[in-house]
Amino acid sequence: MAILPVSLAAAQTAIAEPSSPSAAGGTGFPRVLQSALDSATQSHAAAEAAVQDLALGRTDNLHNVMLQMAQADLSFRLVLEIRNRLTDAYQEIMKMQV
Repeated sequence: MAILPVSLAAAQTAIAEPSSPSAAGGTGFPRVLQSALDSATQSHAAAEAAVQDLALGRTDNLHNVMLQMAQADLSFRLVLEIRNRLTDAYQEIMKMQV
């Protein structure tokens, strides 16, 4: 079971590319958000499967289970922080006087 590193390479690539519509998630920023959400979802699913395997006795490698849980936690915290920053930015824009 391989643990993929958390990287911003996909986000940097999506930002560096010119905006072009894609079937999966639109252009630019929405695509970056969708990839972050997909990554968090995949990390969570992998951590859940690892915990279930450990509980059922299919594996005894506690170290890998803990690493996958930590990766899922970091992915979730990243998505949560993005949401918080977007909410704060929206509230600041709404406070502006026109």
